[in-house]
Amino acid sequence: MDHALRHLLEPSVEYDVDLTVTSGEWPAGMSGHALLIGPAQPTAVDFMFAGPGLLTHVDLARRHWRTARVVTPDLAMLAGLSAALPPQELAALLATSRPAMTNVAPHTFGDRLLLTGLAQRPVEIDPVSWEFTSYLGGVGEYPEVVEHPLWPGVRTAAHPVEDLDEGCMWWCNTNLRPRGSSRTEVEGPLWVVRWDGQGDIDTWYVPGAHLVQGVHEVTVTQDYVILTEIGFQPEPGSVAGRDRTRPHLPFTDVYLVAKRDLTRERRGRAVPVVHARVPRESFHHFADYRQDGDDVTLYLAHSNGWDLNYSLRDSDRVWGSGEPVAKGLRGFVSAPVDASPVGRYVIDGRTGEVRDSRTFLDVDRHWATLLYSRDMRAPALEKGRHLWQAYWGCDPGMLVTRVVDLYRDHPYRAVPIDALPTMEIPSSLVCLDLDTMTEQSAWSFPSGTAGESPVFVPDPDGGTGWVAIVVHHTDRTELQIFDALSLGKGPVAVATVPGLKLSIQFHSLYMPRLLGAGAQHTDYRRPYADDIGSGWRGLSSDVRGVVGAVLERYS
Repeated sequence: MDHALRHLLEPSVEYDVDLTVTSGEWPAGMSGHALLIGPAQPTAVDFMFAGPGLLTHVDLARRHWRTARVVTPDLAMLAGLSAALPPQELAALLATSRPAMTNVAPHTFGDRLLLTGLAQRPVEIDPVSWEFTSYLGGVGEYPEVVEHPLWPGVRTAAHPVEDLDEGCMWWCNTNLRPRGSSRTEVEGPLWVVRWDGQGDIDTWYVPGAHLVQGVHEVTVTQDYVILTEIGFQPEPGSVAGRDRTRPHLPFTDVYLVAKRDLTRERRGRAVPVVHARVPRESFHHFADYRQDGDDVTLYLAHSNGWDLNYSLRDSDRVWGSGEPVAKGLRGFVSAPVDASPVGRYVIDGRTGEVRDSRTFLDVDRHWATLLYSRDMRAPALEKGRHLWQAYWGCDPGMLVTRVVDLYRDHPYRAVPIDALPTMEIPSSLVCLDLDTMTEQSAWSFPSGTAGESPVFVPDPDGGTGWVAIVVHHTDRTELQIFDALSLGKGPVAVATVPGLKLSIQFHSLYMPRLLGAGAQHTDYRRPYADDIGSGWRGLSSDVRGVVGAVLERYS
């Protein structure tokens, strides 16, 4: 049977359209803005993560949908060089670093809009015009930088976090290098980064955190900055997610850095860290901002046996049948080879002791826990009550033998290898009660469809609010609206427009209002010319012509 996931790498299209309600009734009080981002397709290296950012904005009151490519200096440079250079010359430039793709997540800092990507500095854009404003932190402000004449590599987390009390944002700076001459292992340092929205970034070195896979997300409580190592195994000998030999580690290392040590006087110096470890790998996490003493309540969306750094190839064979993978999946990731729980952990911030742990899992439904949404208003951030988790489910035609074998010996397996799905597990949306770690309500999408990038939308009149979620069909994309605490009743409204078809998306965001940069009274800028220096002047004339034009555009 065909499946929507097999069509998400079809060429991306830009849109500027009004949605039509095709089912149900659009909530009269719904307002604000939903933003979603993902990598534009196709990509040059046949790996779905490698496309430039494709941003979508839905005005929920007007039901207007706009999708367009993100344009930054890095991406403008890549586009210009791709047109001007022979493939071999471009490949040589890309061999030691890469442009920032800005394709993973939207974030806010007050009314300001930030976009992020894997292992790059956050980008600020104008929320209305989508014009590039600045990278956050000049290259020279970061301790760890991969030198390059065009794309100096500043590796950070794809998910920074805004601090409720301190009026700042936190993220990190890392640099994973091959361990000695190894072609399978990497390691690297960790620096905590703080930014107040206007001045230089502040950094602190965390020598007690030894990274071997990387950091994808940073979260914060009233007393701690918390970083977790992602379940994503990079290998120096693997190119664009191919030729993997090592599974990612089957646990999550948690690092807690006390804010009391992150002082202005200690900037640039080493600070202590507390380490905790919990079973099962993970992609995403968040914490209740308010603590009970030194106890931190941390929530982890686990990703058992889901390898997002494996790129499907034409030579891959479906587990059990030996059939080739379906057309359209080249460059996509494999289906997960286990069910995926959500965990809640109470960790002593001073010692790292895991005082309590509970998990939420239905092995018959909860597969591919990629994206969630939550109420981002201050009271809910202080102590969250609900989480809206979207699951892709499991298409058995995307379970491939090579990845099943890679995770055969996972020590925390929920589903035995001989019980892997032979029938589709549908995509679903679940509201999780975080107090009891039980299901509050849930909805399964029709067979062959996939829901992703949910957005919690508050009710301005004080009601329970809604969840807006993109639902992919094989031939179209819909925006479905649910009552947030009554998912089981199905969507209250479905909207689309003929021809609307979105490629793969990653993360989403709700903004109650959009203020253009001119209304925000911020003049924060880090000149791109300062970031790349003068090394590019020694490159070929074709390269110099492209770089000169980009620098003039972003002067």
